[in-house]
Amino acid sequence: MINGGEDFFKDKNDDYSSSGGRSPMRDFPSDRVPMIEKIFQEVLGRKPSSRELSYYKYGAMSEDDIRIKLLTSDEHKKVLEDASKLSGVEDQLKNSQLNEKRLTQKIEDLDNQIAEGHILLTEKNSIISELREQVKNPYNLEERIERYEEGFDVYSTPKIVTQDIPRQKSFKELLKEFINMLIK
Repeated sequence: MINGGEDFFKDKNDDYSSSGGRSPMRDFPSDRVPMIEKIFQEVLGRKPSSRELSYYKYGAMSEDDIRIKLLTSDEHKKVLEDASKLSGVEDQLKNSQLNEKRLTQKIEDLDNQIAEGHILLTEKNSIISELREQVKNPYNLEERIERYEEGFDVYSTPKIVTQDIPRQKSFKELLKEFINMLIK
């Protein structure tokens, strides 16, 4: 050992020997995990599966090589195709919003109809209760008592005016009229 224990056999240009046992181009496999996850998220929009993570973590591919391999994969092509279909999603969203407004208006209309129905039912119920009261008191005794106390004649019955309904003429009478018309 000459020059203070320096190893003459050691190649000073060798990156592996000068960095204490690991290449500066290659990190430890666990150090590559965040880089691999980042590339998967950028290219495919998802995290890598455990199998994919192990493959790229222990593999010899560089960051750029991993990115190129993922960019040329069938999965990336499918992601691009699906993304191109998103243009129709905007129209679907507008249609959905329009349908939502229509349905909201229908619901408001139905609520108004229900409120009107409740009003009509209340009126109907009050009319029914009045009619039931009249049926219980068909001769309107309360009103007759009041009229009697005021001095009106409550014992006379009102006269019912009937209209004379013309009776139908018989066939014989119609025939006579017809013959008289022909003669005259």
